[in-house]
Amino acid sequence: MNFMSMTRLRSTLPFPADPQRTVCFSGYRIGKMPGVTEGCDPDEVQRVVRKRCMWIVERLCERGYDTFVSGMATGFDLWAAEAVLSVRRDRPGIRLLAFVPYREQAKYYDPVSLKSYTEILSQADYVHCLSERYTRNCCLDRNVAMLDHSSVLVCYYDGRPGGTRYTVSLALDRGMTVIDLCCNRSARPYNLHAAPEWIEGVRAIR
Repeated sequence: MNFMSMTRLRSTLPFPADPQRTVCFSGYRIGKMPGVTEGCDPDEVQRVVRKRCMWIVERLCERGYDTFVSGMATGFDLWAAEAVLSVRRDRPGIRLLAFVPYREQAKYYDPVSLKSYTEILSQADYVHCLSERYTRNCCLDRNVAMLDHSSVLVCYYDGRPGGTRYTVSLALDRGMTVIDLCCNRSARPYNLHAAPEWIEGVRAIR
């Protein structure tokens, strides 16, 4: 992906996109992923999260959602974007939008994540770049922009404070459907394979 071709964020997209059929993602980076922080095998955590991402993207497509927005952070954002690209092979009508908070977002990514990031950007239907350089609020601004264009938030959230909590809270305040793919966060000992504890909205898409 030629980073110079990234388009600065505008208030509207350059093509029709119905927010009522648009889904965005928010979750933790690799090192903060629930399960990893509780001592689970990181590879197993990734396998479980990727499987859940595939499942929810397929279910949402079946219900008519056709546009998906990723914030392109390591971990959940990239895995969700890869799930969309995988489903798109059989459903060429769906679109992936990449909302990049600043131009050098991936400067310090590990090699595996950087490869994934670059490949996703090269296959995304559209790339928004919010800022030329990092600012203190650029990632939160990115999250707000994703919500502005969506009616559903799919998250991987276990209740901890941070950017994901802010995004989930804002989505709920706006009356959006929020679907949490994380396992039951109150269970102890931590069980990676426990059924997800849905915040709300899952009955509408099951």
